[in-house]
Amino acid sequence: MILGVMVAMALVVVVSILGQRRLEKNKQKSVSSVKGDELPIWPFEPMPIMTDTEVLFFAKLQQAVPEYHIFSQVQLSRIIQPSDDAGSDRAFWLNRICRQSVDYVLVARDGQTTLLAIELDDWTHDSPSRVRADEKKDKALASAGIPILRFHAERMPSVDIIRHDIQAVLRQYGGG
Repeated sequence: MILGVMVAMALVVVVSILGQRRLEKNKQKSVSSVKGDELPIWPFEPMPIMTDTEVLFFAKLQQAVPEYHIFSQVQLSRIIQPSDDAGSDRAFWLNRICRQSVDYVLVARDGQTTLLAIELDDWTHDSPSRVRADEKKDKALASAGIPILRFHAERMPSVDIIRHDIQAVLRQYGGG
């Protein structure tokens, strides 16, 4: 009987030691580096935030509506979020928009109220996959009550047309 108790105690000690070693190995794995962590400098370089055409349109946009703030290349997740109706599916709905952005966002002078999303579409928006992505973007923004106005880069509008179209949308949606 004493021998049985001693064997049981020895097994407990061995299992405990093995368990401790396993925990230490797992701990080492969880803090191990990821490829590139050891490099002092990562292989990145700056790139332009807008294309030449987008820069040209941005200048016209600033002239057309100087009374508003204009932000470029804004992630949808910075201007809309899943409503309480999403319930436990909040992450699912956020994932639907997480990689999408709009070319420009018109914001009220309070710096917080998004009035309008603006897209400058070019020939790349004609592909079937891009059309589907644009439809998803439009649906997400409409669901949040944010209108979207699309201009075509090939038919670059004048400052007056840009102002007219923006004011018309803002009047329609009560934002201006």
